[in-house]
Amino acid sequence: MLLLALLCAFFFLGCSAAKTEPEADTDPVVARYRDTEIRQSLVDYEKKNQSALSGGKEVHDRDAVDQLLLNRIMLDEAERLGLSVTQEEVDAEFAAQKKNYEEFPEVRTYIDEYCKSAGITLDGYYAAIQDQLPRVILRQKLRNELGREYCAEHELEFTKVNPPEDMQRYVENYLEGLLDSYRADITYCK
Repeated sequence: MLLLALLCAFFFLGCSAAKTEPEADTDPVVARYRDTEIRQSLVDYEKKNQSALSGGKEVHDRDAVDQLLLNRIMLDEAERLGLSVTQEEVDAEFAAQKKNYEEFPEVRTYIDEYCKSAGITLDGYYAAIQDQLPRVILRQKLRNELGREYCAEHELEFTKVNPPEDMQRYVENYLEGLLDSYRADITYCK
């Protein structure tokens, strides 16, 4: 749970346009997925977050764009499978995130440092989390559903804690293949 809170700090904000958006004419569209435009400012923000999560490794624009596209495609895939999120689930996860901040000094320090480096307040951080939670939960439900299906087919026990390696590889390969599966709906502009 603690590790989830730490990873979510970047994931939530990396998928959000929580900062003030630059003017459209100075913030070019770098990719489109159906009716969603991905602008350079969001790519730059995603690169910063991916770099922080990877211990400072350089992240290329295309990798950040593909991650942003994948995040959006996963939502469509989850909906295609009939998955949804309730307000109760969102409220419970938000309460858990706030509780982690209050109860674990290392989480508090980590999030405070993140907010400082990102130039946002704690309230801004929580607003971004609230905005992103339904999508983050839905993407996790997709991962879980794919894992359950794989385990059922291979007579394995599905578990979220220490899941079978074969299942993890299957889920990652499935998700990586989504970009190719939805390629007709993607346009790279740069």
